[in-house]
Amino acid sequence: MIYPRVARVGEKDVLVDEAQMVGYREHMTQEHRIMFLSGVISGEMGSQNLLLALDTLSHDPIKIIITSPGGDLDTTFLFIDTMKLIKSPIITIGRYCASAACLILASGQERYLYPHAKTMLHLATGQMGGDYKDFAIQHKLMVNYQDKIVDILTEAGVNKSREQILEDIDRDFWLDPQECITYGLADSILDNKKWEEWTDV
Repeated sequence: MIYPRVARVGEKDVLVDEAQMVGYREHMTQEHRIMFLSGVISGEMGSQNLLLALDTLSHDPIKIIITSPGGDLDTTFLFIDTMKLIKSPIITIGRYCASAACLILASGQERYLYPHAKTMLHLATGQMGGDYKDFAIQHKLMVNYQDKIVDILTEAGVNKSREQILEDIDRDFWLDPQECITYGLADSILDNKKWEEWTDV
């Protein structure tokens, strides 16, 4: 926690309850409009709602720092929808962006990478079960996911044919920061000057 346990209320010093204390995430969000997308992307992720809430406060840029191995594609697609729905420009900052997290990185209006960031793309994965009719339904769904992934990458600026993208991501496709920029998934390496610009109050 970064705030003191004692706060001045009127004429008295009051001990701040643990539940009222502000941690680094809340501090960065409230003071600098920086939010963190960390861990596995799942359907319970509240970050979409945080984007909507920040957009109601102002339309200044929102920065998203991403450290994620990826996760649920449906949640990822909805998160990207939310990024594009709001008026606030979205700046994505990649530290470790694998699988679905790389799609979110690529969908920012400005896209930065840490100097030692890692990014990875691959085809949609999942488990199938049931009889042959269930397999047919699930196969159709996986092909649909695959098409959406390619659409997102193309819209983000990957200047390759659909066939080439699918060939590239047929297995884990790891990219270092410069390769990621060249491929069209990010714009530049984050430096001290840009960070100070965002956090200088």
